[in-house]
Amino acid sequence: MLKQFTIWHFTDGKPGHENQTRGLIQAMANVTSIQRHTIDVPQSMLLLLWALISGNLFRQLSKLKKPDYLIAAGRRTHFPMLLAKLWFGGKSIVLMRPSWPKKWFDMLIIPEHDHPKASPNILTTQGAINTITPSFDHDQNQGIILIGGPSKHYYWDTSSIIQQISSLLSNMPDRSWTIINSRRTPDNFLTQLQHISHPYTFIDHHQTSKEWLPKQLATAGQIWVSPDSVSMIYEALTSGGAVGCFDLEKKGDNRIVKGIEKLMQNGMLTPFKHWQATHTIQPPPSQLNEAQRAADWILNQ
Repeated sequence: MLKQFTIWHFTDGKPGHENQTRGLIQAMANVTSIQRHTIDVPQSMLLLLWALISGNLFRQLSKLKKPDYLIAAGRRTHFPMLLAKLWFGGKSIVLMRPSWPKKWFDMLIIPEHDHPKASPNILTTQGAINTITPSFDHDQNQGIILIGGPSKHYYWDTSSIIQQISSLLSNMPDRSWTIINSRRTPDNFLTQLQHISHPYTFIDHHQTSKEWLPKQLATAGQIWVSPDSVSMIYEALTSGGAVGCFDLEKKGDNRIVKGIEKLMQNGMLTPFKHWQATHTIQPPPSQLNEAQRAADWILNQ
């Protein structure tokens, strides 16, 4: 019988952080029995201080079974997790680069684009962990297009993205295309998208559940992503389908841009200009499953 591990999951409620912690805990559950308790961290420092001074946080945690692992992502979650470890024990695991000294945490899982220093308690991952499970059942007649929006790393150009989408759809008319926006997508994207005459299905991200995108990525034979969203790129790559990246002008050679360019150089990601010249796109040469790799690393410590 598998040993059951108790996990305390500290959350700040932010979707990106939730995606990472859910992906890790889900991967741990794939290989062992777990009991998960979610601890909602107060939304402000003032409320957090009150939870500490009043003893509410301690009383809340003392009712739970003592943890084997404490998992957190997001700066606001780090201090409560460290206190909980001090009070109740367990191994602390932080996702992404922490705001507190790294030696205070038992294990750290940090994307390589953050350039963490090598250490026995640090696992470097390709991109942030996500909830996507690799699939080997991709339908080459299905394609999905994931659209981001303005970011710190690229100059957003709706007209250029629309032109690239139109080129894809006109050159692959037999493929069933689904296009989905995101919370950063400008309002003028949908207005301009409606001018495309080629058939497609548009999905507004507000109309989807957490399960919708993983299901779509599991079956799509071809996935196209705008380069402004690193998380969407790594989710697409984890799915195992062929992934292309639209062209946008970069704002500089920062760590995020260099990371995406490295993916292109390694053949993991097909640049739109390459597809435009060759009309070919290949699946990644190696399968990404960083959530499972991280889970295995934790459980083997």
